[in-house]
Amino acid sequence: MDQMKEFLLVTTPTARQFDGIWEVEWALEGEIFEIKKTKFKGVLLVKCKNSRKAAEMLRDYETSAIHRVLPFDRYINTDMNLITVEATDVAVPKIFKSDTFAVRCKKRGKANFKSQDLEREIGAKIVEATGAKVNLEDPDIKVIIQVIDKKTGISVLKREEIIRKDVLEEDTDSF
Repeated sequence: MDQMKEFLLVTTPTARQFDGIWEVEWALEGEIFEIKKTKFKGVLLVKCKNSRKAAEMLRDYETSAIHRVLPFDRYINTDMNLITVEATDVAVPKIFKSDTFAVRCKKRGKANFKSQDLEREIGAKIVEATGAKVNLEDPDIKVIIQVIDKKTGISVLKREEIIRKDVLEEDTDSF
């Protein structure tokens, strides 16, 4: 199983985490993968061979509990300097001067930095390297930083690559 080196973040409503696990297992049937629950309810990590392929399989599979799917380009230790270097390294080849972009950070757990400080630091380095413009409302490309306690995932995705799915809430009145 050491061929599995990529990670994918899957979010679910907290009450539907186990439904989300089943949906990942069904959608990725035939693939080699491992699902890891995090200490944060509704936040799952999927370790796999190809996170982009797994994300597409989840996009195409009919689900009711999976809310968001995010393939990571990098999965590293949580350290502001390391995150800045790695995020810039991943983003710069994918962002051109004609593109607009935004850096977004979601922190879960305790990290010794503020999300906004990290977003500004990475954004400034990308502007300096590419000449691209920041657009916080509707960017062509998002640099997404997901801090999950001591580990951090980094994704650089075009608008059409972002996977958000509708979640069906359980109807407790029907029982």
